[in-house]
Amino acid sequence: MAIEIIKDIVYGEGRIGYANGAGPMTSTPLMLDAYLPATQSSKPRPCLVLAFGGAFHRGSKEADSFSDGVGTSTAMAEYCRRFAELGLPSFSVSYRLTQTDPAPVAAPVLTRKDGVPLGRAGVVRQMLGLDPITPLELARAMEAAFEDVANATRFVMANAARFGIDPARVVLGGFSAGGRSAMYSAYAKGVPVAGVISISGPLMTEDAAHYVKKGARLPPLLYLSGEKDLEQVLQATPGTVQAFENAGSDFTWARMPNATHFYPAEAHTEGGRTVFDEMTRALKAWRCWPDA
Repeated sequence: MAIEIIKDIVYGEGRIGYANGAGPMTSTPLMLDAYLPATQSSKPRPCLVLAFGGAFHRGSKEADSFSDGVGTSTAMAEYCRRFAELGLPSFSVSYRLTQTDPAPVAAPVLTRKDGVPLGRAGVVRQMLGLDPITPLELARAMEAAFEDVANATRFVMANAARFGIDPARVVLGGFSAGGRSAMYSAYAKGVPVAGVISISGPLMTEDAAHYVKKGARLPPLLYLSGEKDLEQVLQATPGTVQAFENAGSDFTWARMPNATHFYPAEAHTEGGRTVFDEMTRALKAWRCWPDA
């Protein structure tokens, strides 16, 4: 199916240049790209909102395909393009990166800001030639990313008529940092999405226990991870899985044998399906597929 790509739609603005309160701070526009089926539909379609990965330091709404020499991840923009070609409107969203020094958010959701793991962020900072960072500084930037992804999703819902989508059938997801941002937006900030797809982006263990509880409003979750994923992902995954199992929620965990953190849409899960097929299967089960 032919698609239309609308670039750089402003969904809000964010404050950067915090400098521990000394400033001077400035505002930067926050944008998303819409991947829309060119063919009109007689009824509103469900849609997919995806946030890029990159340890909260790198990547963009256009490109977050990374490799560790073993595997290579598929960019969120590419997922958007593929799903739009199948008739599902998709949105690739931006958020403030750590090195822009985002201002604190009004309603933070991390329960232990001093416990944020620095492992992957430290590696990426070295790659980018940046000085070391403290857990509290990284936590502030993570909170900004969560806030931005939540606001981007709310923007898509509020502009449902403009995009021809059904605001009650919006699925939120992402890879790595983007997956975490999707998880925190839905389960900690309460953005009312119809489902969540997180590619190697778990909640922190203490946050999973705090926010994922029996009786709470929990959108269904598809969580994917690699057998040889990043250490911080492997450490947080059991707590995330246990919390959703204890809550009795609609939850699927799909694992990629021998995969690291960087696996493509074509990687196969233990069940024999590809990542892309697992995502499609979840969207159909949640009635968030174009013909549902």
